[in-house]
Amino acid sequence: MYLTEKSFRYALKENARVVAALIVRSGVTRFGESRIGYLWTLAEPAIYVGMFLSLHTFVRQNLPFGDSAMLFFLTGVIGFRMTNLIARKAANGLSHNQPMLSYPLVKPLDTIVAAFVLEAIIWVIICSLFLFFMYAALERTIIVYPLEFAASLMAIAYFAFSFAVFNATFGTLVPMWAKILGFSNMALMLSSGVVFVPSQLPPAVLAIVWWNPFLHCVEWFRSSTYLDYVSVLDRRYLLSVATAFLVVGLTLERVYRNRILSE
Repeated sequence: MYLTEKSFRYALKENARVVAALIVRSGVTRFGESRIGYLWTLAEPAIYVGMFLSLHTFVRQNLPFGDSAMLFFLTGVIGFRMTNLIARKAANGLSHNQPMLSYPLVKPLDTIVAAFVLEAIIWVIICSLFLFFMYAALERTIIVYPLEFAASLMAIAYFAFSFAVFNATFGTLVPMWAKILGFSNMALMLSSGVVFVPSQLPPAVLAIVWWNPFLHCVEWFRSSTYLDYVSVLDRRYLLSVATAFLVVGLTLERVYRNRILSE
């Protein structure tokens, strides 16, 4: 019993070392020695928010909700981009670290976990910086439901990781899947509630966009920043979809591991 426990702890420690090394490798590969990569990581969400603000001003539409267009679009952009990019970058961790899979200690799931951890840390920093900026600009509390905000971040992380595991494994087995995701990215964003309040949509339209899990990520994230926001969030649906993606992804990784390693 003692030897089994010791072996398990040793294996866990070795796996942690592998993941840590892959995190460092992913960070170096992504940013290198250039500071432009760091600046672009911060600038990209700001550019998206600026585009929506400019479009809102140009067409002179009424603000969808609240008294700050910047806060409304920021919560939408951050909520969607954080979920989407964590999932996408984590899924790419498998293909970007393909040469490392030749080492016996490195498993396909390790590369996904490492990329996920790196991207999640980056987006926690980005989210913190933008929320602090909004706090300074509006001079009021931004996160009105702290526990709900923390829950939204954990749910987003869980869904993003699950989606990444599925995309990485299924995408390796079916290369066309990556192209399908690329083509559907804009549709997913436009239907996720970034620029509108889902509860204000006609029932027939809401019945369609409701099935988009990214919409529930945005709704969960945004609802923690408003006192009276009417949300269509279904926590059970989002977590169920995430669990389904994770189970299928892990099953594919286990069943087709040799094929994934040889790709």
